[in-house]
Amino acid sequence: MLTGFIIILLLVTLIFNRYVPVRNLRAVNGYEHEAVFVDLRDYQDSAKNPVNGAINIPCGYLKRYIKEIPNEQIVIIASNEVEKNFGARLLKKYGYDIKGYTITGPSQ
Repeated sequence: MLTGFIIILLLVTLIFNRYVPVRNLRAVNGYEHEAVFVDLRDYQDSAKNPVNGAINIPCGYLKRYIKEIPNEQIVIIASNEVEKNFGARLLKKYGYDIKGYTITGPSQ
């Protein structure tokens, strides 16, 4: 019974962290804002559609290289909602101020 409860709790936490939108996070149109841009897309996606001046750290490496991100306002660049939610939660956990996000991909 306890094992079942723990498994259900882990599944709910996993779903929440990836699919429930982060509060007070707004979409940003364009790249004119004074902020640090953190590109969470895979290296292949960011190479096909680069953003000048962005720090490219894919979601899988974000926790490992989080110290390389300056402690300033951040705009997240992601290829989908899951990357955006996961990255925003992790950055907020480490005390970063997230100004907004933009969803982009190789075809956009």
